[in-house]
Amino acid sequence: MISVAKYQTLFWLCLIGTIFLSLMPVIGGEQLFELQDKVRHSSIYGALFFLCASAYGHRYSLGLLALVLAAFGLSMEVAQSMTSYRQGDHWDMLANLSGILAVWAVMAWRRKNND
Repeated sequence: MISVAKYQTLFWLCLIGTIFLSLMPVIGGEQLFELQDKVRHSSIYGALFFLCASAYGHRYSLGLLALVLAAFGLSMEVAQSMTSYRQGDHWDMLANLSGILAVWAVMAWRRKNND
């Protein structure tokens, strides 16, 4: 079993990595399939939510954590739109939300069935 402290460390490292990757210029950019970027957004934010909920879910509700992470995702899209080399995209934000909501649903179901 991974300790809460380790989940907290992993969460913050991944969050900082997400900020860095979200704001650096895109290099290459060739996609293997049409919605690859959206799958990446959904996966990253789903993983971030899992780590966040594992690190802080004992202290805060899953709904609050989802809301805070969604606000973070929105702030990253706004920040991208303020650069000259990236652009914010409402479809990316929707992909971020889909990852958060999918993991939230699974974690809420597991909590309900484990109690």
